Amino acid sequence: MHEFAFSINKPFFEAFEYLAVPEGHVDVTVVLDKKSTFLDLDVDLKGEMLVQCDRCLDYFSLPLEYRGHLIVRFSETAMESDEEVMWIHPDEYELDLRHYLYECLSLSIPIRKIHPDLPNGEPGCDPEMLEKLDEYLIK
Repeated sequence: MHEFAFSINKPFFEAFEYLAVPEGHVDVTVVLDKKSTFLDLDVDLKGEMLVQCDRCLDYFSLPLEYRGHLIVRFSETAMESDEEVMWIHPDEYELDLRHYLYECLSLSIPIRKIHPDLPNGEPGCDPEMLEKLDEYLIK
């Protein structure tokens, strides 16, 4: 068993522009169990990402927690990886998890991203934008 810990920061998010997250800070822990024929990985992500609110279009910090499991198998012929199994050549000595982490982060973003409410119960969105939306609301 081997444990690896590292952080994902702004350069990672800039490299994956389709994620639509300009920045964030995510701590990653990977526990690797090396078997004779495959690698068994448990991946934990915890941190926050800056996302755009779907209601007011302002950015806010979205807390993130994700647990994933990945099996890495070896094959001399090229095989397509999926969300649960990754294939690498037996001569490879490095495991590139960037795309897998990108997919994990993508899955952690909710479909609807809205500012959390303030402690007093009011919406956390930009008040000016909420007024504008209310002005154009069809009643």
